[in-house]
Amino acid sequence: MAKELSGLEEFFQLVDEGREGHNIGLSTGSAKLDLYADGYLPGVSFLIGGASGTGKTTFTLYRYVYCPLVAYLRGECKERDPHWKMFSLEMTRSQVYAKLVSMYIFDNFGVELRFKQIFSRGKDCKLSDEEYELLTKCKDFIKILDERLSFFEGSLNEATYLKEMDEELEKWGTFEEGKYIPNNPHMILGVVIDHMTLIKASNGRSKKEEIDAISRDSVQIRNNTKIVSPIMISQFNRNSNGQERMKQGLQDPSIEDYKDSGSLVEDSMVVIGLFSPHKYKLATYKKYNIKTLEQCFIGVFILKSRFGASDMMIPTGFYGDCSHYADLPKPENIYDYEKYTNPNWLLEDEVQQLNVELSNVDEVEEVDNNCENKYSFTL
Repeated sequence: MAKELSGLEEFFQLVDEGREGHNIGLSTGSAKLDLYADGYLPGVSFLIGGASGTGKTTFTLYRYVYCPLVAYLRGECKERDPHWKMFSLEMTRSQVYAKLVSMYIFDNFGVELRFKQIFSRGKDCKLSDEEYELLTKCKDFIKILDERLSFFEGSLNEATYLKEMDEELEKWGTFEEGKYIPNNPHMILGVVIDHMTLIKASNGRSKKEEIDAISRDSVQIRNNTKIVSPIMISQFNRNSNGQERMKQGLQDPSIEDYKDSGSLVEDSMVVIGLFSPHKYKLATYKKYNIKTLEQCFIGVFILKSRFGASDMMIPTGFYGDCSHYADLPKPENIYDYEKYTNPNWLLEDEVQQLNVELSNVDEVEEVDNNCENKYSFTL
């Protein structure tokens, strides 16, 4: 049995680990998000919300699955060895894969391949031979997804959640006398629940009580394992887009927008809210020309962060056809708004291209274990 550390020992252990580079997270692909919220680290709870249609799932998949995975495959923070448990209550595994593959195809081939095209959904969306050939080039990437993403699809309540988590944790460590000993104490096991409002009540509880129970369980699992990072997606409450609120100019997301979500805010270390000014027919927003950018502008609000600044907004370009997000320049530095309505501007900057060499994945094992936080995907 491992000796229990004193408060003094635990404190300096964390200090020493930081000096050795062990307290740096994988990049989310956003320099500002990495700076303000410390990137993607183990033992951190995230809450991501927004009104319906603001791209909450796509944002989560891009910033907290795809970009950290690519950073790892490129050799950054090798010890993190990221894996994910996906409680996908709305999308199937193949649909989630389609979004991730769309991201990969754009980064590596510069082609926008929409979710609907991949599955030929609709008369005008049949996959061409050339596009099918691109998909075949993604097989190695999809194999990596198979190795690193574990899926649960179905009805979720607290009992099912705890059972699934027990089985998942047994893959990555052992339980000894009530304590969890991870095989790799520096790895990240992301636990994504998409989304919380689809959780089913059980044992005579209300849905809010069931959500609270799973949220509390997630905090306990996070604290006891040190490797789990819960990532919970939630819908804003109905009053978040009320007409009276819009008239008062109070359209920005706030903590209050989660008030129907039980204890999720209190249990989370980083709370993010997404806002689409185009959805509310705003012509300008924070000095940005929304009339031109339209749905390509998303405000990413850091509403709470235990690790840095909060109550701030990251102006973000959103490109749904390739499921990409990118930090935008300041409005005074944008001279051609039309440029930012198309994701091809990302390809103009070599820093933006991920260029994952999947054929050299084995070489990742030989990369120096230096966790320098390189903002490889920044604008």
